[in-house]
Amino acid sequence: MEKERTSILLDKDVMLELKRLSKTTNKSTSFLIREAVNSYVAKKAPKKKIGIIGIASSSEYSDIANKKDEYLKGFGED
Repeated sequence: MEKERTSILLDKDVMLELKRLSKTTNKSTSFLIREAVNSYVAKKAPKKKIGIIGIASSSEYSDIANKKDEYLKGFGED
């Protein structure tokens, strides 16, 4: 994955803790920062909604809208 360089300012006490964590985990401070940012972005970024319309490329089911009852027969039944 291509990376892009950036700079941030951290509180001194946070940076000291980060360096301690880096030593105890044998991971670089850069790695720990990337890991934290990736985790934050994954939690905060809006989830993409995936639609199902148009994802099938098979011509075998090109009539699914017209024959939905036939294709779904027994679906959801025990």
